[in-house]
This record gives sequence, structure tokens and C-alpha cells, in this order.
Amino acid sequence: MDKWLANNTAAKIIALAVALILWAMVHVDTDAPTITRSSQGDHTTIANLSIEPYGLDADKYVLKTVSPQQVSVNVSGQASQLASLATSSEYEVKMDLSKIEEPGQYTVSLQVDTPPGVELLSILPSKVTVTVEEKVTQAFDAVVLTTGVPAEGFTELDPVFEDGNAVQVTLPASEMKQVQKIQGEISVEGSNGNVSGRIKLVAYSNNGEVLDDAVIEPASLKVQIPISSNVSSTSKTLPLNVSYSGSLPDGLVLSDVKAGAQEVTVYGSAGVLESLSSYPPITLDLDRITAEGETTYSEALAAPEGADRIVPSSVKYTLTVVPYEQKTIANVPVTLTGLARGNEATITNPESGRMDVTIVGASSLLAGVTASDITLTADLAGLNAGTHNVQLDVELPDYIRTNENAPPSVTVEITGTASGTENQPPVETDTESPAPAPETDGSSGNANETDPGTEPTDSETNTNTDTPSTEEPATEQPGTTEETPATPDEGTTDSGQTDPTENEGSANSGETTPEQGNDTGGDAVTP
Repeated sequence: MDKWLANNTAAKIIALAVALILWAMVHVDTDAPTITRSSQGDHTTIANLSIEPYGLDADKYVLKTVSPQQVSVNVSGQASQLASLATSSEYEVKMDLSKIEEPGQYTVSLQVDTPPGVELLSILPSKVTVTVEEKVTQAFDAVVLTTGVPAEGFTELDPVFEDGNAVQVTLPASEMKQVQKIQGEISVEGSNGNVSGRIKLVAYSNNGEVLDDAVIEPASLKVQIPISSNVSSTSKTLPLNVSYSGSLPDGLVLSDVKAGAQEVTVYGSAGVLESLSSYPPITLDLDRITAEGETTYSEALAAPEGADRIVPSSVKYTLTVVPYEQKTIANVPVTLTGLARGNEATITNPESGRMDVTIVGASSLLAGVTASDITLTADLAGLNAGTHNVQLDVELPDYIRTNENAPPSVTVEITGTASGTENQPPVETDTESPAPAPETDGSSGNANETDPGTEPTDSETNTNTDTPSTEEPATEQPGTTEETPATPDEGTTDSGQTDPTENEGSANSGETTPEQGNDTGGDAVTP
């Protein structure tokens, strides 16, 4: 006997026999329907038929229990016909749950579909008790379980989810209370670099059991496990911004942009990281979008020059595009900024200082926009006295724009005595103001002087004959030469002052000429 058991062939035969027995135990349905026949020969009883529910709103409810789970039916017909219908698949026992509109326990009648020529005599039992439970959906943050250990000299860091780790879990209300975590696994065994992969998510109960009924959306997530060298290094977190190129098809606008990451972590030496203040914006090409809906961009991220690595190494963006609508926001106030000290500004058109702004965007975003969400600013920096048409800077909420080709503008009148505007009539301009006049230095007796003993020409002395001077008439200073009044036909007024430091008794002492190139037109004092 021992010899026989030691024989290799015999051992294989025994192993095969055991395998067949185990297979049969697993696959043979001990509850399979059985068919028994009555003594009359035209009556047949079919037992252990399963019940098929239908009509239940599977999005809202789940069938928790059915009692009993199997029934028997009595049928009649010709013996030859009943004999040919020996399988339970020819008989369907159904229960209609379409009228159930709330969770609870119900008693439901059964129906049986019999083959042609076979008459249903009875169902045992004819009714069953069912329990219906409401489904609930709850948000969870998925976690990652890493298995194995990285290569020697390396350490795993916190996982980075490409699209975030938020998931929605749907379960019967009673089972939702048991959920402890939503988890996926990934191996880092022997890794000396970042490990990336898609993990399948599983719901676990408080006692560690898998909740098979859980519906998880999304069912899997893409994750990256950064693997760091144990050699000393530092890191720096930088914001991740987005820019756009190209344009959307006519009639479409962005309604939402979802980013898999809002920031990146750069690893490297302290010297390299110190020079980094931001990561270059990710440019998304809108020309790729041809129709409304969602478009996904997967963008690789390169480590800055000199840096060791960047985490994450890629990021996904999902852009949602919808047809645009427009809306007019009335009475948006205009704010004036940049006005020079000493000046005053008034918006003359529109007189109210408010404007109606027509904006376009997704209807869901437009609904909440009010005048307080829009900023209209007129920058008056560098503008002198006069009337100006000033384009407005328009600030709008994200993904909202105006429907105008050019920015709106207002008409502003500036008055006052700020530098470069004295003694000037208002100057109307549609763009920018003339450059401020250079300042003059009244203490310099040599600047722009005429030749000694030479009278100013008519063209110099009549520069501002139409504008009366606001300066006090010049008074005779002690130690200066006597000034001769200007002749009436010169029409000059005194806006310059003599320099008390000039040599007394000199024929040219205290002589001043009009400032050349001065927009204010300084008036001459004759010697």
C-alpha cells in the first residue's frame, strides 16, 4: 500500500479525484428545483423555484430581503407535455415591485408564467414578504495603502491624486453607517523613483470587511507615490496657474475648469529653490474644443532647471463648455483713480457716473452676478485739466466677459491747479494728456536770458495775451535797477521775479525773459 501511494501516477490520480470532488461541491446547486409527479399522472409539482423581482426603482431603493426566497408550483397538462418540460427554466415566478415608492416592508403577490399548454394550479406560497431599503449617497476621501518598501536609501512620501481623492459612495442606509474607509492599494516595493498607477477602490466596514454592495464613483483613481532619496534635500510649494490660447467656437463659453492639482512641490537644493517664486502657467489650447461638453487635458509637468524633481509630474484639467447667454447689469458705478493732487474730476457722460454692462457667460454663472460683482475703473493718472475720453478697466467674475469688442469708456472733465495745468484753458483729448511742462528755476538768472540790452520780441511777449496773469505785479526790490513798464501794445504781464542776488547797479540786473518751451508762457519783464 505504501508503495502504491508513493507511486507518482497514483498520487496524480488521487489529486485529480479530490479536485473533481471539490469542484462538484462548489458548482452543484443543492437548492436546484426538483420535479415530483402526482399519482394522477397529469399533475406535476415543481419545487424550489427562485423568485425574480422587477419594477423596483434601482436608483433609489434596494431589495434587502425576500421571505421565503423560493416557492413551489403545481401545474397540470398532458403527461407527455409535462415530461418534456422537465427544467425549471420553463417556469418563471415573478413579483411586481413597481408600486413601491418608499422604503419599508411589504407583502407582494406572485405571478407565474407557464409554458403553452400547461395550466397553473397553485403557487405555494402565493405571497412573499419583502423588505425595501432606501439607497443613500455620501462623499468620502479615498486613501491609499502602499505595500512593500522602496529601495534602500529611499523613502515614500504622501500620495498625490491626479484628479483629487473625493469619491461618492452609494449604499443602503443601514450599511452606510458601517463604512469606515474607501481604500485602494499600490506597491512601492524596491522603487527608487516615483510610482504611478490606477488603484481600484474598495469600501471597508468598521470590522474590516469588504462592503460588496457599495457603488463607488469613480471606481478607481490615478495616484502617484513620490519616492524621495534620503540624501538631504529641501522642497518648495508653488501655485499652479492656468492660461489659455486659441479660442472657443462661436456661441460657446467656459462654465467650469476642474484641476487635478492647485499647486506643485519642487525638490532640490536650497539655492535652486530660493530662485523660484512661481511655476510657469499651464497653457490650455481652446482650439481643441469643437463642441459643448467636457474636454480633458493631461499636461506633463517638468521640474525647473536645476531641481531634482517635481510632484505631481502631471496634472489633468477638465474644461466644461456650454452655449452662452447674456445679461445686462444696470447702474454699475464707475470709480475714478489716479487723479493728481489739487485736481477735481467729474464724469460728464454718463452724468450719473453709472453704466449698464452687458455680460455673457454660462446661464448658471450669470444668474448670481449683480452690480457689486463688477468693477469699472477709470484711470486718470497723467491726465491734465481738460475733457478726456477714458477707457474703463473692467473686472468680472471668473468665466464671465462683456459682449463688446472694445472696453467701455466715459467722458471725464478735470479741473484744478495741479502741476502742469496752471493758467491753461481746458484741453480736450481722446487719448492721453500732453506731457507735463518742465519746471523752471526762478533762482537762475542766466537761464534763457536774452542778450544784454535787448528787448524781447513781440512773439515772445505776446505768448499769453489772451490769458490774464494771476501773479502779483512785480515790486521793486532794494538794490535792483528800476524797471520800465511794458508798452501797451506788448500786452505783457509780470509772472517772473527778479533775482535779488544779481549785481546791484548792473544794467542787466533783475532781467528775466519768457521761459522757452514753457506751456504756461512766462511773461517778460523789460529792463
